Amino acid sequence: MIRKVKTGWQVDIRPEGAFGRRIRKTFPTQVEAKRFEAVTRAKAAAGQDYLPPKRDKRRLWDLAQYWYDMHGATLSDNRWRFAKLRQLVDLMGNPQAITITPSDAARFRQQRLAQGLSPNTVNHDISYLRAVFNFAIRMDEWSHGNPFAKLKSLRLPEREPSYLNQEQIDALFQELRNARNQDVHLIASICLMTGARWSEAQHLRSEYVRERRITFVNTKNGRTRTVPIDQDLYRQLRQHGPSIGRLFPRDSYLAFTRALQRSDVQLPKGQRTHVLRHTFASHFVMNGGNLLTLQKILGHQSIQMTMRYAHLSPDHLFEAVKFGPKAPDGHNVDISPQEPGEEGGKAR
Repeated sequence: MIRKVKTGWQVDIRPEGAFGRRIRKTFPTQVEAKRFEAVTRAKAAAGQDYLPPKRDKRRLWDLAQYWYDMHGATLSDNRWRFAKLRQLVDLMGNPQAITITPSDAARFRQQRLAQGLSPNTVNHDISYLRAVFNFAIRMDEWSHGNPFAKLKSLRLPEREPSYLNQEQIDALFQELRNARNQDVHLIASICLMTGARWSEAQHLRSEYVRERRITFVNTKNGRTRTVPIDQDLYRQLRQHGPSIGRLFPRDSYLAFTRALQRSDVQLPKGQRTHVLRHTFASHFVMNGGNLLTLQKILGHQSIQMTMRYAHLSPDHLFEAVKFGPKAPDGHNVDISPQEPGEEGGKAR
């Protein structure tokens, strides 16, 4: 039955008969009401689900919790990610997920930037929230789209990784040798001589130091890699700590930070954590090391990450001179490789 009411035209039917479920729904026009009635009765007759979909009342945290239970808990940084999502959801006010629009996502990003957070940090925040919706969509738990999908990552200025020169290395390691912490010097040595991340060296186990090689497991990208070391470092590691278990049971990063401060080495903000890793990579390339080999040593999934160090190669872009057009007026130009610090090639 369709009847006129104050707010429009109301459909009041029982598609499955007198004892079936009753449906009442109001439309602005009679045409829309008749269309709904016809479609609903046709679906009921065909045995299809004819009930209007219920509004999804789940809140953002419900989806975040689902993501964590079904996927996030398996990640190596699961506790940190869980806490981060909790913070982001609270900052957004934990709204009903269906009400979040791309504009809401963009406004939230701008709020984070206005709070003084770096574009890189904000990009990560948005990616965490985007992943929550993407996972629910893949698992057929969400059919209302991803409000964070249309936000492109903020463009970041390319920043050259900072590295230590030999004088700075000597000054830093002199402070590390004098530190009361007996582990910090060896951990830093591993990072400097293998390009390991601090966490990889800090959590190294004795059984992964064998035959003058260190094997790093549970790495950032989940890939295991093995890097050779010299005899002196190998001997020190074999003599340090137990034969099985963690070589360095206590956290030593604070001791490293203090030694770095005492050495008067100045680093840009955010570069301290990986300075030894960057130092290894930079010296490796400056001494003629191959970028593909460096990629394997550092454990980069993409060669693009390793290419950050390409400009340090002695013959970086040398082919631009070798194969480019000749100098004007028929002059020949000396294009032989130059020693570090040497001025530009001389005309002859």
